[in-house]
Amino acid sequence: MNRTRNQLQQLLFILLGVFIPTSIAISNFLIGGLVLCWILEGDFLKKITQTKQSKWILSIFGLIGLYVLGLCWGDNHLNAEWQFQRLALLLVFPIFITTELKQKTIKRAVIAFLGTAVISALVALAINSNVISPLGEYFSFIGIKDNSAFLKYNYHNVILALAFSLCLYILIEKKSKYQYLLLFFLLIYALSIFTEPGRAGQVIFNLSVVFYILYYNRKHFLRLCALLVLLFSFQFIVYKSTEVYKNRFDALSNVIQNNGEGGEGKIDDIRYIFVKESLDRIIKNPILGYGTGSFGTIFNHEVKSGHVFDTHTTPHNQYLYVWFELGIFGLLLLLSIFFHQIRELFKKKDGIHRILLPLSFMFLMLVDAYFFIFILTSCYIFLFTIYTKYQQA
Repeated sequence: MNRTRNQLQQLLFILLGVFIPTSIAISNFLIGGLVLCWILEGDFLKKITQTKQSKWILSIFGLIGLYVLGLCWGDNHLNAEWQFQRLALLLVFPIFITTELKQKTIKRAVIAFLGTAVISALVALAINSNVISPLGEYFSFIGIKDNSAFLKYNYHNVILALAFSLCLYILIEKKSKYQYLLLFFLLIYALSIFTEPGRAGQVIFNLSVVFYILYYNRKHFLRLCALLVLLFSFQFIVYKSTEVYKNRFDALSNVIQNNGEGGEGKIDDIRYIFVKESLDRIIKNPILGYGTGSFGTIFNHEVKSGHVFDTHTTPHNQYLYVWFELGIFGLLLLLSIFFHQIRELFKKKDGIHRILLPLSFMFLMLVDAYFFIFILTSCYIFLFTIYTKYQQA
């Protein structure tokens, strides 16, 4: 019975690599299966001991506990139920970390994730280039708008960028004999990332490439400069040849040049409004914040920007969101999670490569509340488990 359950756990984890890039519903089902196996496995004293050894897990419990206490202050908690639904996913972190996964399972999960991501990227390229027009009609039929293959572009784009970083690490460190296949994967990821409107994935792509250029060429100045010029040239070619990328780049440049202000007769950029209005209120109550589930209600009642995004329950920034609702203590707990994760990964062999995952996710949280978005948090938990449990030979 125990052997069968363990085999099921290994299979479910591998299947996550297939469905995280393709299906939110099935990913949810697979995570539920892994949680159930973990509960049936028992041996909770051992698991509690393992949990105590990771300070970042304790920080997660602390953050969830503070959200519970956050119900005790403030007058607006209408979005608290929505918040706790997202927080529940964070409890999967200690479950995955204390699940025994074989090295063979870890490697197969990586293959499944990278392989499925490249298939998803190829489908997205076909849709965006109108090569296979029935695909676009199919996805519109099932109700997915602004899609990039199986997920919305802003989720798909980020997952491809994380897959790109992992694939680049495997290729550079020669951890696979299929070098040419990995090069093909990297090319497809890059093409898909830069032919979609999602900017977060594009920035993660650039950060990963710059990181590796600097890391491996820090003692070779001329080669470092040549590679940076090559990267800039790639960006320039993409900018000139891809309308989607050009439009998004120009729009972002305009926002930066005008400090987010729309000018006479124009509406200010919504992210600028989110940051400005959030900081104005945080300054007034920086210690405790306004309570769990308060941001959406306060913003909707007090700010009339004219944007369709006025109904959002987060300010498109994870740090501001937590600080707004839980005060400085909530922000410190959030930062503590990633600080201790980075420390833990850095101590491992090839730690410099492993920490790129949490660093990338920390950047992503500057542009949205990604720590509370199901599929991207699931992807981060899945990849973090791989980066933590993979044992370098």
